[in-house]
Amino acid sequence: MPEVEYAKQTQRFVQLLLDLGVTNPWFYRMMIGRLYYAAHHLARRLLVEAGLQPDQWRGAVHRQTIDGLQTHYVTTGRLTTSALDGLDELRDLRNRVDYRLDCAVRLRNVNCALTLFHRFARETWAILGVS
Repeated sequence: MPEVEYAKQTQRFVQLLLDLGVTNPWFYRMMIGRLYYAAHHLARRLLVEAGLQPDQWRGAVHRQTIDGLQTHYVTTGRLTTSALDGLDELRDLRNRVDYRLDCAVRLRNVNCALTLFHRFARETWAILGVS
């Protein structure tokens, strides 16, 4: 599944940049964005597994993805509310750092994004049967 590989590569890349001591706010914005999109692609993979076709959606795709997960995974008990909230909070953080350029972005924001990503990705990988 390319979505899983992309998510794992993104996680490794972000961790590598942090381990190298990158402290540039521009890189922080980029890392948060990549983590969100990696999680978003995992979410879309779950929806495909549920028989939906998110690649055919037009408009409000990110909201539809979260709503679809709520309907097909959270209400059925296959995904926790905490994991879905992690994706939603990661989306909010990504929106803030992408669109509010006056907003200072710090290392703690990247660490928060990593935590939210892990919360969502771990459950997603378990559902998809990958480690």
